[in-house]
Amino acid sequence: MLTGRDFVVLSDDWNGLPTSAIHLFRRLAGRNRVFWFNTIGRFPRLTRGDAGKVLRTLGSWVCNINYGKSSETPQDDHVHVLSPVMVPWFKTWGRRFNCRSQLRVYRQLCDRYEITTPIVLTTFPYAADFVKAVPAAAKVYYCVDDFLDYPGVNHADWARMEAELLAAVDFLIVTSRRLAKKRSNGCPVLHLPHGVDFDHFSQAPVRARPVPALEMLPRPIIGFFGLISPWFDQKLVAHLSEAFPGVSFVLIGQADVDLGPLACQPNVHCIGFVPYAELPAYARYFDVGLIPYRRQKFTRAINPLKLLEYFALGLPVLATRLPELEAMPGPLYLARTREDFVESLRLILAGRATGRVEEARECARQNTWEVRVEQLSVFIEQVAREEQACAR
Repeated sequence: MLTGRDFVVLSDDWNGLPTSAIHLFRRLAGRNRVFWFNTIGRFPRLTRGDAGKVLRTLGSWVCNINYGKSSETPQDDHVHVLSPVMVPWFKTWGRRFNCRSQLRVYRQLCDRYEITTPIVLTTFPYAADFVKAVPAAAKVYYCVDDFLDYPGVNHADWARMEAELLAAVDFLIVTSRRLAKKRSNGCPVLHLPHGVDFDHFSQAPVRARPVPALEMLPRPIIGFFGLISPWFDQKLVAHLSEAFPGVSFVLIGQADVDLGPLACQPNVHCIGFVPYAELPAYARYFDVGLIPYRRQKFTRAINPLKLLEYFALGLPVLATRLPELEAMPGPLYLARTREDFVESLRLILAGRATGRVEEARECARQNTWEVRVEQLSVFIEQVAREEQACAR
């Protein structure tokens, strides 16, 4: 693992839902210093989830009104979380304001913590101006989604920012092969699929208190957890619930869309948001993990974070046939049409996946976040050595 380095990371809210970047840097922070910049993305929508994020962001701005105050997370003394004031507007004036705000915080950090040659990493294209402006040992774009097809953003603005970012970075890290194909800029590329916190999910607390909302539901339970987003196929879930009226379908997670298509389905149960720490206690009731995504431009580049989490729970998984899942091992059943989903679920419920619990867990065990951190460390160290050799 990389040791003794300084990382400056521009990404999601550190205290929000754990993203892949948060999982990686929680582990890297054990041997490195991490300076985490909470950032903002698209313009907020009128949803409960966006409202909560806006309130958290405003609170952080108030707490850090001097632009230089850092708050260390209680989990690790090596992580410093900053929330520079930003605007969700990516025209010229908005970009200038955001960059100046971030640079002001960064310069005060450099003075306080003697940061000289950090590794600067961003998961969002709108950090291009900051990345271009700061000196660094390495500049990295960790591309986790196809933002040029992402719902709710100005694609022209984001394409412009991403092109500038790609021209400025030394490394490119992608979570799916399709992302690498669309973003070739000649720099070294690492395909780094999502990992899993194996212990968190595989050791679902047997002695945990029963969950009343799930305890009395008819079995089997077909379960989903995660964001219920515009690319979540509600009509498909409604179709499955009608095809299997004696089966319970449980959806756990914040909804960014109206759940009208599911409102009349008596065997579909929407639980709402469950904290990550409590998620295994709920998901232990699942008999099958479900990933019902629409087949569209954006989802073609998705690598679902929840797949390995389902596997760590020992579950067979029924998922939309996405390019990144085609070569995945384990008890994974891919479907393209509604009829495919119905037939695959019928096979799973008939016992086709019986005895594959350990196969699922072994797949998860081999793809933990610790494994991903090692892969990332080896990649960065190898590229650094090659650049040093070329410089001689």
